[in-house]
Amino acid sequence: MSTLAKRSVTTPKRSGVASQTLTREHSNELIFAVVGHAGSGTTRVADKLKDVLENASLKGGPFDVTILKARAAIVAWAESLGKAVPLGGGKGHKGGKESKDINDTITLQNLGDEMRKEDHSAVSCALVGQIRATRRNKQRSSADEDVAIVPDGKRRAYILDSIRHPAEVHLLRSVYKSAFTLFGVVCEEDVRLERIVDKYANAGKDYARQFMERDAHAKEKHGQHVSDAFHLADVFFDNTQSQILKDKKPNILWTIPDQLARIVKLITHAEVIRPTSGESAMYAAYGAQLRSSCLSRQVGAAVVDGTGTVISTGTNEAPCAGGGVYLEPIPGKKQRPDGRCATPSGEKFCSNTREQNEILRNIIDAFPGSSEIPDREELLRTLRGSRVGSLLEFSRAVHAEMDALLSAARRGVPVSGTSLFVTTFPCHYCARHIVSAGIDEVQFIEPYPKSQALKLHNDSITMDPSGWTSPSEGGSHVLFRPYTGVAPRMYERAFLKDRSLKNEETGEYVVGDPDWGSAWDLVKISYPQLEVQLTKHVEGPHVQAPSK
Repeated sequence: MSTLAKRSVTTPKRSGVASQTLTREHSNELIFAVVGHAGSGTTRVADKLKDVLENASLKGGPFDVTILKARAAIVAWAESLGKAVPLGGGKGHKGGKESKDINDTITLQNLGDEMRKEDHSAVSCALVGQIRATRRNKQRSSADEDVAIVPDGKRRAYILDSIRHPAEVHLLRSVYKSAFTLFGVVCEEDVRLERIVDKYANAGKDYARQFMERDAHAKEKHGQHVSDAFHLADVFFDNTQSQILKDKKPNILWTIPDQLARIVKLITHAEVIRPTSGESAMYAAYGAQLRSSCLSRQVGAAVVDGTGTVISTGTNEAPCAGGGVYLEPIPGKKQRPDGRCATPSGEKFCSNTREQNEILRNIIDAFPGSSEIPDREELLRTLRGSRVGSLLEFSRAVHAEMDALLSAARRGVPVSGTSLFVTTFPCHYCARHIVSAGIDEVQFIEPYPKSQALKLHNDSITMDPSGWTSPSEGGSHVLFRPYTGVAPRMYERAFLKDRSLKNEETGEYVVGDPDWGSAWDLVKISYPQLEVQLTKHVEGPHVQAPSK
């Protein structure tokens, strides 16, 4: 092999002293966390991620990986306060075996809720402490408990199993910045129910459903809210398939290791990996979402044809005369009066909420003796928590799904046989139009508890992909399913070309890293410390403070 050819497959040199200084201060640590509803198999995903990261053939070499358990952090907290915990504390705590009694797991749920009562991010704070303690032990540091343990630059990864509250995600993302990646584990509800019943001998389906409901969205704000934490994930994986079939043979349809390997390759720059058509479609939906000025929520949608081409997008926004919804005006074009709720000329209130309150006040007034109710506003707040508070029909906004369908219709583009990607599960109003428009399938990220789509349209909508045939091919149901792949929030970080991919002299492919560091790098010192190091390499008056 020639010298030039050899150079083409090696990492190029850094562009200068400054980039070398930054690279030297990278921690080389990655922090992963796993979130998934009860029964989705987060522990199995965490274990397989560890296997992928420890692979000796990994570009840059294997990681030193540690799995840290949220349940162990909860048990340690409880024991420090003298609280009773289940025998062994569950899997991963002091070598104890995981209990087969669902009541033991519920006891751990209770302890976790209690731990989060004063601070919703308390469990993550404890996991941060475990990361620090692990680093301290691996580096054989004798530093005191209140002294920072600066990473020594060795390649390490920490996997946190598992997240149960959105505040835990926000804290970890705030501390570890882009070095933190949240994995969301998707699994069909019926499969999760079956797994829980099989795992716990004393569960039963009714008890298991209650357990799952509490796990997804507890009544208490400090309780488990996995549904809210789940949609904050950076990547979504489908773990519906079992790793081992009932005949004890490996299941070739279980692709979790392949899904994980793809993401690790993205992070380590091992290969040039491009987004799937679904990832690009959901990113387009996310971009449309950001246009919305709705006071309630931002939602985006994208209609994609069979070739993966986005043919229209939509956002939830108030309709505008002449077609479409209100958007920011194009410079140089005639501007129409902006009638959105949040604009300077808008009314600054949500019409749907106002109408709901008016209905509830009419209901209260209809009862005899209503004038003697001591606290009508408190009663109003209570009633708003009922199903009346889920009424949708008084919103001014065209929903994102409808805006996408209408946008295609105005251009004369057929949508029959297409797929719809939407950032939030469709409401029952949109669902009937989605079915009527001829959409084959819908993929979504966020849940939408107010939606009655499945209940009202179970004759034409399904969430069961097994044996499903699209309506355009003669099937009887539109498939609604959770989105899997790189989340829009990580799309740019994962797929942006931020490094040279060829040798400029030969044109050959280069396996290299970005000159200024990876999008996942975490600097191990503060930016004021970096300022000192970087200015040491520069001489001259321009590094002095400017005169007033």
